[in-house]
Amino acid sequence: MKQLLLFWLASALALQARAQLPTNSYAVSTPCPSSLNQPSGLSRINTDGSITPIGIVSEAGTGIVVNGLGYNDNNRVALYAMRVVPPTAASIQAGTPPDLYRIDLTTAVATNVGPMTPPPTPTTGLTPPSGFGVTARDYRQTLNFVGDSNPDGTYYLGGVTFRISALYFGDFPFPGTATVTDVRLYVGTTSLPVVPAPVAAPVWQRVNASDPATAAIIETYRAQTQAYINSALSTPAPEGGIQDWVYDKPSGNLVSYIGQSGQYLTITNPGTAPVGVTTTPTVPLPPLPPGTTDNNIGSMFSDQFSNVYVVRAGSGEIFRVDNVTGNYENRSFGNALGCNRGDAVSFSDALPLPVTLTRFDATATGPTVRLSWATAFEERASHFEVERSATATAWNTVARVAAGNQATGQQYAATDARPLPGTAYYRLAMHDRDGTVSYSGVRIVRSAAATAVYPNPVRRTAQVLLPMPGQSATLELVSARGAVVRRLTAPAGLASVEVPMADLPAGFYLLRVQQAGATSTTRVVLEK
Repeated sequence: MKQLLLFWLASALALQARAQLPTNSYAVSTPCPSSLNQPSGLSRINTDGSITPIGIVSEAGTGIVVNGLGYNDNNRVALYAMRVVPPTAASIQAGTPPDLYRIDLTTAVATNVGPMTPPPTPTTGLTPPSGFGVTARDYRQTLNFVGDSNPDGTYYLGGVTFRISALYFGDFPFPGTATVTDVRLYVGTTSLPVVPAPVAAPVWQRVNASDPATAAIIETYRAQTQAYINSALSTPAPEGGIQDWVYDKPSGNLVSYIGQSGQYLTITNPGTAPVGVTTTPTVPLPPLPPGTTDNNIGSMFSDQFSNVYVVRAGSGEIFRVDNVTGNYENRSFGNALGCNRGDAVSFSDALPLPVTLTRFDATATGPTVRLSWATAFEERASHFEVERSATATAWNTVARVAAGNQATGQQYAATDARPLPGTAYYRLAMHDRDGTVSYSGVRIVRSAAATAVYPNPVRRTAQVLLPMPGQSATLELVSARGAVVRRLTAPAGLASVEVPMADLPAGFYLLRVQQAGATSTTRVVLEK
């Protein structure tokens, strides 16, 4: 709401903070300050929270700024977003609509698919101008920063109409003469296609704001904006308002966290007969970090389980709130987003990570390898599996531990009683109850040789016990001069191999055994 009322006064549009998402999520962001209007970068949000850049969002080779992301679940190769262009008084007066773009998720190339025309100017119920020389001008705007979609591709965007009565000096009201009236909020809907095609103009429905708390939000920002205009922009700009909303899949509602007032707006029946109801969560968000004052909520997103996440625009902090009440659920995700601005979106199967892993260690301890890990949070986790590989490509499970699902985390340990000889790789697989798996980083362990030779010293024949009977083996006996004097192969399934040495001169030898990509070396003494 704030951005709309200030569009025609601003030299650039403040972009909303993007959010770090659960799995299968994407983000567009532009560096601060947003007044530079730098092009948006498209990135994939990885399951570990890191970001993989895809490219600069561009049309015909020119970078553009976008916001208000939407998607169609049947089209996993593209997202949709509205273009953000610094407004002018003329464009606001004319109600110039933002264009919607289809953005390729592989190349970040954007294709214009049509304008998102604003709501029609009301023809009834408007406040007439009052006073000598006062004229009324009606404004209508599509909010190019408020947008979300449901899985079938129905795109919900915000719009407003309002009137300013004033003594006008060109396109600018003379200070102290402006009266802002008739602020009306709308929900627009259009369909995001599966294949590249023009997108129809949105169909607009006015939000019923008869709820006193919802009406009070609109009135607060109307009054703030009027005071700002009449001060010739010398007072602080109005704060707050609807910065973003998210589609709540279970209810079909749109929800918006109003950061400045700490309230939660729910819009029911958004596509047919939208009604706004505003409540105050009983469990508010944590206090602002020291040195910050901006508690606007710049972006919102959700996951498959209808968890709703909100992002403070000023600090980049991410919090999880209840999708119905807006109550803070005591889950925060840091402020790594910082001052990046933009928007983010998740496909409908996006999942919250079941576990917040704080460490995973693998250490050789005598003839075994000790595995230990710790979590800071667990929810809907099924179990952990420790996986091992000789090559860091093909993995086998060596231990399985049930998850404790402690909200404050837990300590775990397991043992690999028969580690691979030489170098081995370990990773932790974290399994969610619905089958989703995420992985830790890889740990490298260099174990002592597990090959056994007896008798040792040897007189005629060495009996070699292989560390991995299930794997084929190559054995090489190397003399003190470095020459390979015996080379044998053993098929998978053999637990031991005989190495004849009666014809060799007495002395020291090295027995080299290769199995499953790992090599162990054992010192052998031949006596005569």
